[in-house]
Amino acid sequence: MKVLLLGNSQDLGSWFEGGKKRHEIVQEQLAAEFGEPVEVTVRNFWPNERMPALLDRWLAESRPDMVYVNVTAFPFAYESLPLRFKRVLGRMGPAVGDAGLRFAGSKRWAHNAVFRTVRRYGQAVFGGDTHFTCDEVIERVSEAVRVAVRHEDTCVVVEGPLGRGEPELTRRQRRRKEARRQVVHRALQDLCTGLHVQYFGRDEPLPPERRHARGETVGDGTHFNPAGHARVAADLFENMRDAWQAHQSSASVPGRQGSTA
Repeated sequence: MKVLLLGNSQDLGSWFEGGKKRHEIVQEQLAAEFGEPVEVTVRNFWPNERMPALLDRWLAESRPDMVYVNVTAFPFAYESLPLRFKRVLGRMGPAVGDAGLRFAGSKRWAHNAVFRTVRRYGQAVFGGDTHFTCDEVIERVSEAVRVAVRHEDTCVVVEGPLGRGEPELTRRQRRRKEARRQVVHRALQDLCTGLHVQYFGRDEPLPPERRHARGETVGDGTHFNPAGHARVAADLFENMRDAWQAHQSSASVPGRQGSTA
């Protein structure tokens, strides 16, 4: 069984040593569950205009049995102060914004508790610009899913945005981020229903204990350590297992193929 996981920096970055990432854990669990070798290939799912064409190429290269599209809230809900500076500071904006992005991306500052605290308060009070709008994410994810379902007999699964991440500091910040999540969640849910694609999402926000638990991230407070990967692997395994079982059941019914919604 070959699985193409469209993940994110959690899956692809080198954030720790001496432990397994979620896809490595799930690969072993699926193999034990179904009694066959399982290979999970991970690619970064960044919803820019190139993503649908990239996915078409990846599908042709790897010919997976399952495509799992993991849509996170980060691209459309994370409020970046440097991106806001780039937009509002006129001619100085690009220089100031790019410098801020470099600071945020460096391990020295990203792992600095004081820097992270100041940044969080700035985001809560002033807000920030997101990398993409909700409409852009919906459009590109929709295009990518349609690309995937054109590959017959492939089990296509979409995990909608769950809103994992550090808890918001103010109610206003929480409301605006949740409002964006709901827009994308509802649109993808409708899309998958129409295309008969398995969808996993939530109408309600994740409870605090299922977000970023203390002791489950590396020094930047964002990316999971081995304990964090082990926790989220449990959900990923259940989703993949259930989707594959539904896909096999659907394929065994005469006149029906593909995933079920």
